[in-house]
Amino acid sequence: MKLSRLILLFLVIALSGLSSCALDDEIDIPGGDSDNRTMFLGSWSVSDNALKLNYEVTIDRDNSNSAMVVLRNFAGSGSSASGLVVGKSIVIESQRIGQNWQVNGSGSYKSDKRLDFNYTLQIGGSSEGRQAIFTR
Repeated sequence: MKLSRLILLFLVIALSGLSSCALDDEIDIPGGDSDNRTMFLGSWSVSDNALKLNYEVTIDRDNSNSAMVVLRNFAGSGSSASGLVVGKSIVIESQRIGQNWQVNGSGSYKSDKRLDFNYTLQIGGSSEGRQAIFTR
């Protein structure tokens, strides 16, 4: 009789210990759900200093890569460039956009209303450095 009570007591203690180890859905894991791309998303008005150009760029998530964004109408090209989000920056590796334009550079997040981009644009044999301010 004593043995069965001891076994029962042991089982109750063991089961209560297991239930207390269950994960809580409310646990906040730092960095677990953050998407660094969010701050860049949306429509931006661009002032590009090279030729005093003004145009719109829309930045969307790249659904095929969780660290990439798509910059639609980058450099006023009418086509998209891909950018890698690294902290508060977007890095545009050398790539061809539009009508065989070559672009590369980076942009920095200044505030929820401003991004500053420095990039190189090569069209044909001509290459120029550009500074563009994105605002919303």
